[in-house]
Amino acid sequence: MNIRKKPVRRLKSGIGGQVDLPGEIMDEFKEPDTWTIITALDRILDLAQDSQLSDEFWKSVKNPLAFLNKELGLTNVQIVALAMLIEAGEPMSWKSMGNYLGCSRLSIMVYSEEIEELVTKRWAIHKGVHEIGGFFEGIALVRGVVTALRHNKTFVPEKIDGLNEQQFVDKLERHVEKNMNDRNAVFNDDEEWMREFAKANPHLPLCHEVLKFDDIHVQSLLLLIVVDYAQWEGSDGEGLTFQTIDGLYPEEYDCDFMREGLRDGTHPLIQCGYIEHKCNEGQADTEQYMLTRKAKSELLSAYTPSHSKCRRMRPDDRFLKSHDAIREKSLFFNTSEQEQIERLTSLLSTETLPSIQKRLEEQGMRKGFACLFYGAPGTGKTETVLQIARQTGRDLMQVDIAGLRDKWVGESEKNIKEVFARYRRLCQNSEVMPILFFNEADAIINKRTENVEHSVDKMDNAMQNIILQEIEDLDGILIATTNLTSNLDKAFERRFLYKVEFHKPDTDVKTKIWRSMLKDISADDARQLASHFDFSGGQIENIARKRTVDYILSGKFASLDEIEGYCRAELLGGKERRSIGFIS
Repeated sequence: MNIRKKPVRRLKSGIGGQVDLPGEIMDEFKEPDTWTIITALDRILDLAQDSQLSDEFWKSVKNPLAFLNKELGLTNVQIVALAMLIEAGEPMSWKSMGNYLGCSRLSIMVYSEEIEELVTKRWAIHKGVHEIGGFFEGIALVRGVVTALRHNKTFVPEKIDGLNEQQFVDKLERHVEKNMNDRNAVFNDDEEWMREFAKANPHLPLCHEVLKFDDIHVQSLLLLIVVDYAQWEGSDGEGLTFQTIDGLYPEEYDCDFMREGLRDGTHPLIQCGYIEHKCNEGQADTEQYMLTRKAKSELLSAYTPSHSKCRRMRPDDRFLKSHDAIREKSLFFNTSEQEQIERLTSLLSTETLPSIQKRLEEQGMRKGFACLFYGAPGTGKTETVLQIARQTGRDLMQVDIAGLRDKWVGESEKNIKEVFARYRRLCQNSEVMPILFFNEADAIINKRTENVEHSVDKMDNAMQNIILQEIEDLDGILIATTNLTSNLDKAFERRFLYKVEFHKPDTDVKTKIWRSMLKDISADDARQLASHFDFSGGQIENIARKRTVDYILSGKFASLDEIEGYCRAELLGGKERRSIGFIS
């Protein structure tokens, strides 16, 4: 990376010739009464250009340097390097620094130890730079440096040394998890951070062993598998997948050799007994890797796993909703939906479902019940699932669809598998089979992408293939809701045994909903509202809540005209096509 130089000005010399000098040097510069960190760095950067770090240059920046020496605690050379790195905005090699300063690469390397102290101080990290002619050693600022200096504050690196095992792994896990969800994060930077983190804690057995390996990819892989252990220990999801590893590490010879070694068991971490292939049903899975007992006992004896990933799928968390906690609510449907829902509720009752599943199994048929509720928003799909669970005495394992998607290739697929594995264990350990509930499942049951090019599309297709297979093998109850069906994948359509479409309520049903929500209005007023406004049940509930809020504030119930005002306000743009016809 080369910093873009400012244009030089052509100035006439006193003897009729011309001299090229940077414009700022020839400008009359008036030093500010008070320096800030940014103004001081900017002045130094201007005068450093093509200065060759001459004695004249050091004299010209004496005052801003003195200010920054005091404020930042850095040496003169480190301050010049800092100014260039901030301006570059990305890693710089010794060559690119020399180009800006008008020096050779060797001249700059004379100061290499002093500049690399920025790494020791944790202001910077080593990072390679692609330039014409190859890949060269470089240096880059860590996150937070520019932000601190921009606010005229010195940068204070986070404390990463002197930690115990628990603190070390907890901090490692938080760092990795944060960057997993940061689209701007670069794994190469994470590798450098993990290496420096281990170097700062050599007293820990884990770090001591990590630093025995010279290859940074081996170091980072061991630490990533430690993070996987921290998050998934003891669950079916434990084990870092080959897909995840393949997506993180670059397509280089060393990494290709690493990939091959992982699969055939010759990788250094496998050879030294720290990681192993995961055992699935008695077979070694060469596509998943986990810590060995040796690693857990020798390197992490004082560490207690956080279980931060599998905690979401545990029975006592927010994803399992007890049927006793569901409040009874009256629902009103059009005739066609009413009949289907009553039939489905009867089928899922504890008295009926076991005998039906037994008969299906005897005839060699799949005994799982997968149901799809689809229709416009606000038509009662989610509430219907809740009321079915309450009436049948079944708890709900509700899944956060958005929370399953993960930036790292392979992790989203693992999350999906863990959901179904957790549900199977719940079924085994529950007296009454719970319901697996995928609310607003549009993102995972839409049509699969053909001719995929992007990693996101590949991940979505892989997730969908897993869900399709899991539904095929399902022994329990799955209910999914969606607002969109035009884009529903045909393979999913075939796997849902019961499909119930939720239409907007007709006038008679809307009248009942208005009467149930606003108990003090007359039947005629309820029918008038039902006829005038083509609302869903969810929209009518919004109107009822607004009226209640106004009653709390004013002490009086809104009139029919005021209720119609609420209705018009409920519509975006205030427009609604009224029904054609007469009000009876």
